[in-house]
Amino acid sequence: MKAPIPSPAAGKQRLKIGLLPLLVTLLILASTPSSAATEYYFKFTVDSREQITSLTRIVSIDNVRGDTVYAYANEQEMSAFQKLNLTYILLPHPGKLLVPKMTALPAEMLDWDSYPTYTAYVDMMNQFAASYPNLCTIYDAGLSLQGRQILFARISDNVGAEEDEPEVMYTSSIHGDELTGYVLMLRLIDYLLSNYGADSLVTRLVDSCDIWINPLANPDGTYAGGNNSVYAATRGNANGVDLNRNYPDPENGDHPDGRVWQPETIVMMNLAGARNFVISANFHGGIEVVNYPWDTWPRWHPDNDWYVYVCRQYAESAQAYSPVGYMNDLVDGITNGYAWYEVNGGRQDFMNWWHHCREVTIEISGTKLLNPAL
Repeated sequence: MKAPIPSPAAGKQRLKIGLLPLLVTLLILASTPSSAATEYYFKFTVDSREQITSLTRIVSIDNVRGDTVYAYANEQEMSAFQKLNLTYILLPHPGKLLVPKMTALPAEMLDWDSYPTYTAYVDMMNQFAASYPNLCTIYDAGLSLQGRQILFARISDNVGAEEDEPEVMYTSSIHGDELTGYVLMLRLIDYLLSNYGADSLVTRLVDSCDIWINPLANPDGTYAGGNNSVYAATRGNANGVDLNRNYPDPENGDHPDGRVWQPETIVMMNLAGARNFVISANFHGGIEVVNYPWDTWPRWHPDNDWYVYVCRQYAESAQAYSPVGYMNDLVDGITNGYAWYEVNGGRQDFMNWWHHCREVTIEISGTKLLNPAL
């Protein structure tokens, strides 16, 4: 049904400062925990698209390049995969390719050359509200499996009031080792707050939208190696569950991954039910492309033309504001989710199907754990 997808370009190594205006652009378009769960990263080849469709129910597929599949698996999933007798190659885990610079001081984060410790992250979020009390409140949506906070910065001109304005959501790092969006969401919060009243576009956005930004949707995965570093971050949560396969699925039922809803999933489901988000972006990493629904079905979304238009606008803006070669993977920076590879239990389809929120998945960097100084 879909034309073959070109192989993605090699992962890029740079952190694009020009991404900040691109993030603003989208606004305009208005169960026992394990402290050391083993997580495998590996690749293998397939003979057909049908084989990928079968395997996506066994392991967590990360990327497909031609006939090569890159995937993660916990112990249980790896055991099931090995029973298929497919040849595979274990790869270095993306969360251990770099020992990044960390800071425990929120003020140092404003240099944007380091990652925050978990405590610094929480302190930084709270400092946003303290510094801009008329524009920002911090909403504690709930706790992760290990008790870390899942926080949102809510930004609006009358932030304490419920107004008749479109509710917009950004969230990042549902996969805990995909961290470019984590820092960029913090930077976006700072950009919106510090430029309100000085930049006409920022002012118009904050005046006309109810903006919710969650920099870190999977804090247990990101801080799997401890609260003081994002080194050894994992894709899954503390139970080794891929949270972006853990949502109710319009095709495959309430528990498409065969697991109970994780605490992090329930937090997001509850928030989606309590609010009325009309547009949303879920930031990932590992490739550079804007992914639009559906992920679970080969059929087009009824608003497919709108999705293609919006995603194309974003990709072209990213290409214009960034170094040559950025955001041009798959179909020149965009893809239908299912045409890339099938995902069951993804949050994108959950938000679109059950909450009529036009959510896309933005894979924002070819490298998952970037050197923060770049």
